[in-house]
Amino acid sequence: MEFLHNIDWVVPFRTPALTSAAFAVTWLGYSTFIMFVMAVGYWAWSKAIFFRVMLLIGFSAVFNAYVKDLFQDARPALALRLDDLVGTSYGLPSGHSQLAVVMWLWLAYEIRQTWAWVLCSTIAVSVCVSRLYLGAHDLEDVLSGASLGALTLIIFARIKDRKWAWQTNAVWSIAGVWLVAGAMMLTWRSPGTPPDYVATLAGWATGGILGLKYEERILNFSVSPVSWRKLISAILGIVGFIALQKLLELIDVTAHPPSLFWDPLKGIIIGFFIALPMPWVLSKFGLVTKKT
Repeated sequence: MEFLHNIDWVVPFRTPALTSAAFAVTWLGYSTFIMFVMAVGYWAWSKAIFFRVMLLIGFSAVFNAYVKDLFQDARPALALRLDDLVGTSYGLPSGHSQLAVVMWLWLAYEIRQTWAWVLCSTIAVSVCVSRLYLGAHDLEDVLSGASLGALTLIIFARIKDRKWAWQTNAVWSIAGVWLVAGAMMLTWRSPGTPPDYVATLAGWATGGILGLKYEERILNFSVSPVSWRKLISAILGIVGFIALQKLLELIDVTAHPPSLFWDPLKGIIIGFFIALPMPWVLSKFGLVTKKT
């Protein structure tokens, strides 16, 4: 089983050009890019599709962190690593691989066109390969992450159209989010508290569910079919999203709110912003269509 853990074979393939390309591709798996894609897709592509993507990504990110800490499997040797953003985190399963499969293959599943399957599969595989090339993961990490992502998609595809209470009722949905997040935090293997983003992502889902509930009551927007309106919606959305992130960072740095309170609240604010305030702004500019 040495081939699953030894990545010495990667080194001879490294060149300056390939390394630059690998860093560009691997950026597609970092939270900064994923959050932008989800938020902009929500405003400028399809509210329904990207709400499902947001729930999938949020669950997958928390589950990945939980499994990583459960196995506590070391990453490849530091001398082989080119990606210095991974810090001291564990390797199994690869979060990049898991999230790449979840996000890109789900988009292909929603679009259901040959070009989408080819493009999205290429991106997902490229992200997985980039983690090997950059020495951030070994083959076992990447395969396990991709497998978990695929399993998540299979289960979600089977249950997404069910009409269970936790899917149709906002209160039950939020209770389910915190029940899962709470169970994970209480059973986290390592001593001390789990990563702060566990509570943030649970808050993010909470804010998104609440925002969507009230948005459908007072606005019920749909993305405009006009291309230039989609483009402007995307640009305004990016500006708004960056401004919100900077504001939250400023509060974090200046006020130093207690993390027990601030981590979930920060997530709630972001999720709610995506689902209601930003669509409301776009509707005022006539960039999205109101169904009410």
